[in-house]
Amino acid sequence: MFDVFYNESLRKTVVAFGSLFDEIFVQRRDKNGDTVKRVLVPITYSPKEKFIRMLNEYPLLKGDDTTVAISEVLPRMGFNLTSINYDPTRKRNTLSQRYATTDTTGVYNRQYAEVPYTLNFSLTIVTRTMDDALQIVEQILAYFTPDFTVTLNYTDINAKVDLPIIIQSITPEVDYEGDTNTQRTITFNMDFSALSYIFSPIKTQKHITKTDITNFFAFFEDNGCVTGPTGAASRIITSVTGPSGADTLPPLAGTTQEIFVYPNTLSITGGTQDAQ
Repeated sequence: MFDVFYNESLRKTVVAFGSLFDEIFVQRRDKNGDTVKRVLVPITYSPKEKFIRMLNEYPLLKGDDTTVAISEVLPRMGFNLTSINYDPTRKRNTLSQRYATTDTTGVYNRQYAEVPYTLNFSLTIVTRTMDDALQIVEQILAYFTPDFTVTLNYTDINAKVDLPIIIQSITPEVDYEGDTNTQRTITFNMDFSALSYIFSPIKTQKHITKTDITNFFAFFEDNGCVTGPTGAASRIITSVTGPSGADTLPPLAGTTQEIFVYPNTLSITGGTQDAQ
């Protein structure tokens, strides 16, 4: 039942979320309000607890000048995937398929409909000053209304799929505990939901070049039996000419029909008819 495959559906969603915040800067200004320095805010994948513990145990923080050490570490951001939930409101017919022809060898790729899942993320922002925290938060909130849509190439068949990322909540935390010698940290927790999908494995299938579209069944009066290789009194078989695997018929290509009628007297609805 289960095939070994990996479309990286979840991984691509996680990478897309983290890449939204990998080029955020904070500005340092002098007393005249002029920008003297721009600081890139690094972002890592880690849970909030591990992220805060890393800051508290950072080697630079054990030096004599704690204020200078913290200024070299902060501001920072960390995010992690908190939950994956099935979303029935975006469910489509499971048996729906998408097709794509990649070559002319007579086969094409197909993939069943995607399965909708909502991925929930938590983004943690830690700074030394409130001004740095507000700068970061403002640069993020300006683009979420309350959603921001990115486009991902999940598979060769499902390319350029829109992925809405919705901001759910913002919670500031300011640490006031400790003596006057303890450097405080300001934390903002932001929760997001990504309306993503999980895609099934890609299958290959040959093109249909011949179809049996008409079968006419009837009983003979003499022996009450059906005839023909499939029990049909007549058949029409339609074939496609031209190169195998083509998406459309070439200019000189066309369709041909083979009509088989077995010469016997058929019994049809209260009367007889001679097959031609």
